[in-house]
Amino acid sequence: MEKFNSFLESTGCRLISVVAMAVFGYLIVGQIIKQMKIGLLSSKIDNSLVNFILTFVRFMLLLALVLVCLANMGIPLDGVVGAISAATLAIGLALKDILSSVANGIMLVINCPFKENDYVEIGGVGGSVVEVKLMHTVLNTPDNKMVMIPNSQVYSASIVNYSKNETRRMDLKVGIDYSENPEKVRDILLDVAKRHPMVYTEPAPQVRYSYGDASSISFNVRVWCRNSDYWTVKWDLDEQLTRTLIDKGISIPFPQVTVSYRKEASK
Repeated sequence: MEKFNSFLESTGCRLISVVAMAVFGYLIVGQIIKQMKIGLLSSKIDNSLVNFILTFVRFMLLLALVLVCLANMGIPLDGVVGAISAATLAIGLALKDILSSVANGIMLVINCPFKENDYVEIGGVGGSVVEVKLMHTVLNTPDNKMVMIPNSQVYSASIVNYSKNETRRMDLKVGIDYSENPEKVRDILLDVAKRHPMVYTEPAPQVRYSYGDASSISFNVRVWCRNSDYWTVKWDLDEQLTRTLIDKGISIPFPQVTVSYRKEASK
């Protein structure tokens, strides 16, 4: 009993207070993260970045709580910091790719090249942005596949954001037979493009002669529309341009090859 009382007097009470501090500190950290989440969701910060920020802040707060608890137990922090530094170096060498992804994730949060629901192409992989996590970015492809790309690859790859700008240009290619009148066909294509209600009048639609293929004369039909209407306009014009040319009696060629042979003169 004397030893137990001595333990309580020297260490027990301090240990109990540290445990209580750890429990209450953990609860306080949870409340801070909860309030931060409410504030971040109501701010202009994109939702795809909220979880990344909260995860990083939670880690830093818990690390600070551990250091405070160790200090209250009388453990010198100089040795702890040295041990943490040595462990960090060892972990950094072993997990350099993971740490690189975390660091690049922070750069993505700072630069913000895309936001939630933006359609992007990262290193040849296209999809809508679902979330930027601590170590990877999540995309959802048009055929409903989830793709997770490490942030180290995201930040080092070329990023094409198709949703960033409000307007977008569309280029369609149309081919006609060599026997048709190019000027007549150009007027028909231009009229179809202008009549579509989602196509902008400024910049105005353009139809230009492109080049001659092996079996057709090609035209480029260039229009501008709202980004959100892009696929609707494309599908409509693909159908309307072809149908109008057929209704007007314009011949649309198919790939063909003309074969000729030379008869050698007899010796």
